[in-house]
Amino acid sequence: MARKTEQPLDSNLSVMEFYDALAPEYDEMTGFQKRFVHEKPFFRLLVEKFGIRTALDAGCGTGFHSFLLAQLGVDVTAADISPEMLKIVRRHAKELGANVKVLESSFQSLPRLVPQAFDAVVSMGNSLAHLLTADELRASLECFSSILKPGGVLFLQNLNYDRILAHRERVQSVKEHGEKTFVRFYDYTESGVSFNILTIDKSNPSTQQSLRSVPLRPILKDELLETLRGCRFE
Repeated sequence: MARKTEQPLDSNLSVMEFYDALAPEYDEMTGFQKRFVHEKPFFRLLVEKFGIRTALDAGCGTGFHSFLLAQLGVDVTAADISPEMLKIVRRHAKELGANVKVLESSFQSLPRLVPQAFDAVVSMGNSLAHLLTADELRASLECFSSILKPGGVLFLQNLNYDRILAHRERVQSVKEHGEKTFVRFYDYTESGVSFNILTIDKSNPSTQQSLRSVPLRPILKDELLETLRGCRFE
């Protein structure tokens, strides 16, 4: 397949800043260690069913799925646009003794930066919603297609925005870790949807709060399926 060379769009800057700021608390919010027990059986089935030996984790965050796949014997490249997230990936790699390659890249820069094609591309964590136009979504999926081997598979996580928008759901989740509480919620505006993370830290005598926000473009099921078909995914 031909490789694409599209440059990252402007929305990537705010996404990078958002996740750079969130990186120190990301593992606390997502339960990094606890998730291995719950998710490994499912990914083991996928690895065995599709014969996955190599994979690229696009939008890897702090690398949870990269390390999970590595534990299952997969040769993994972990890619993310956030330098601060990737610092934590490298730290985890040392702590876990995992041989995971690390790459700083947006989705659309991947084809010119990766030296090989993969059996699988994995993009979890609702990363696609950070693509703020239909053209950006299409370009990113085309880039995923271009770095897959013939017959390769793409694993995506996209929240059920058909339901979320129909009910205008605000609170996505509330997670507690020690003295911290993380509230993930949406604001609906005329210009779109804002994704917010409120952190409440009670470890000090005076409770501290921080709020981080980034724009999202909710992707509905029909649009995602149509765009995937247009990018040669079955």
